[in-house]
Amino acid sequence: MQDQHYFSVTHQLNVNLELIEDDNLPSSYSEFEALIPEPFTLANSSHHHGLLGLRALKQLGEAGEQLLAYLQAQEQKLNRVLSYVLVQQDSSEHRTTSHQFGGSEIHCFWDSPLKAGQMVRLKIFLPEESSAVFCYGQVQGSQSVAHSQQQLLHINYHWIRDEDIETLVRASLHVQSQQLKARADARLLAEKK
Repeated sequence: MQDQHYFSVTHQLNVNLELIEDDNLPSSYSEFEALIPEPFTLANSSHHHGLLGLRALKQLGEAGEQLLAYLQAQEQKLNRVLSYVLVQQDSSEHRTTSHQFGGSEIHCFWDSPLKAGQMVRLKIFLPEESSAVFCYGQVQGSQSVAHSQQQLLHINYHWIRDEDIETLVRASLHVQSQQLKARADARLLAEKK
C-alpha cells in the first residue's frame, strides 16, 4: 500500500481493469508479488536503468563508442521484443483507457459507476516506455462524463511495487515534457505567423 501523492498528467493509455472481491485480494506484499505475471516483472526490473553506466565506454575512444552503439542497438531490439510480449498481456475483455495517470493514481473510463472502496486489478500499458505495470487499486469515486454514457473512475494504487511507482512517475514526467515541448512549438509557430 502507498500513501505518497505524486503529480498526474492527462494522457490516454490502454488499461485492463478487473473488479476484484475483497476475498480475492492478496493478503500480503509477498503474495501480491507472487501474483505479478512474469512479463510485468521483466518490464520494470533492471530494464529501465538503460545504458547509463555504459556511457563510460566513450572514454575508451572510437572502440568504446562503437561498442556503446552496438549495445544501444541491442537494447532497442530487446525493448521491441518486450513491448510485443507485454501487448500479449492486454485483454480486450477488460480494456479501457486512462484519462489521467501518475505515480499514486489513475483515472479511467468505465461503463458504469463503481462505489468508493471497490477493489480493482490493473494492467497499465506504457508503450512509450516499453513497459507495463501490474497492480491493485481502490476506487475513490466515479463521476459522469459529459456527453457520454461513461463514468470516470478515480483509482488510488493499493498494492504496487516501488519500481512500478518509479516507472509511472518517469512516464508521467516524460509525457509532461512532450506536452510542454508541443505547446512551446505551437507558441513559436503562432508567433511566426
